Amino acid sequence: MNLFNRLFPTPSFITIPTVGLDFSDATMRFVDLRVTSDGLIPKRFAQMSIPDGCMKGGRIVDSEKFISFLKEVQKKYKLKYVRVSIPESQVYSFTLSLDASTGSDIRSAIEILIEDNIPLKAIETVFDYHILGSNESSIIVQVVAISETVTTNYFNAFFEAGIIPVSFELEGQAITRAVLDPSDKGSCMVVDFGANRTGITIVTNRTAMITATLDFGGKMLTQNLAKEFSISIEEAEKIKRENGLIKNNSDKDTFSVLVNSISVLKDEINRRYTYWYEKKNQFGTFPTIDTIYLCGGHSNLLGLDDYLSSALKLKVVQVEPWKNCFSTDDFIPEINKEASMSYVTAIGLALADYIYD
Repeated sequence: MNLFNRLFPTPSFITIPTVGLDFSDATMRFVDLRVTSDGLIPKRFAQMSIPDGCMKGGRIVDSEKFISFLKEVQKKYKLKYVRVSIPESQVYSFTLSLDASTGSDIRSAIEILIEDNIPLKAIETVFDYHILGSNESSIIVQVVAISETVTTNYFNAFFEAGIIPVSFELEGQAITRAVLDPSDKGSCMVVDFGANRTGITIVTNRTAMITATLDFGGKMLTQNLAKEFSISIEEAEKIKRENGLIKNNSDKDTFSVLVNSISVLKDEINRRYTYWYEKKNQFGTFPTIDTIYLCGGHSNLLGLDDYLSSALKLKVVQVEPWKNCFSTDDFIPEINKEASMSYVTAIGLALADYIYD
């Protein structure tokens, strides 16, 4: 957001302010940003547990129960217009090389090729695209597609609860908007390390190119510690938080268990890095991944960034969740740094009112 817009924001009656709303099978979070002289400040934010049985694998499996939950959210927080994340498990993302003669009729050209790239019929698919580059012979586009049934079910549930979705967006793209500089043209990997699952997104020129969701999260580390040492989940969580992946002579056993557990994540990251390195020039000349960004509620694990950096021989850093909103030199939010790591997707969604991809 530039200085002009910070000092002279567009009048509220011209724009429709939206709230970034991110959800998984178990948790929903939202962030409501407002323009101030200090930048884009979180006016409101909240986290709620979604009742068991509402969602499974990113799909609504009990509409009545989910709508009832949304109505409670709307009543409590008075949400109106929202930008909603779509779990990666429900989204197909792929790259196409179109003939330059396609001209401006890119959408029709993509529609013809949809069924060759995803297991959905074109008539049942909702998609969007982003132009990555072009030359005299071809136009390279990144396509994101989803079943129309899934989006319709989402929209109807929110609408019936009195909440109007302004847009649906891939989680990885929302995170990208939050954590990268608007001028960043390079390639990187974003790892969203959550409680029960981990999202991996490969980004180039601020566009989510490849996405994947792993059924692996921070809770598995705690469970493995509890099982190995025959202790309670509460005790295991405390040990994990206190020791993390810091190797010390007094607690070698804890370090060994956590390293063995986190190696699953390390191997999956390395597999995606290798895939990108081998395939990145298939449709054009794209940069090699130079940085891995960590976010998500369990990315705060002590020593995780250093361990992955050493094991993968790559630069690994924790993200700054509010970097495109404000400077912490000017403003300190009510939500602390550790907790805010869980809100990165919601922040990125809310930023769509102010940063255009």
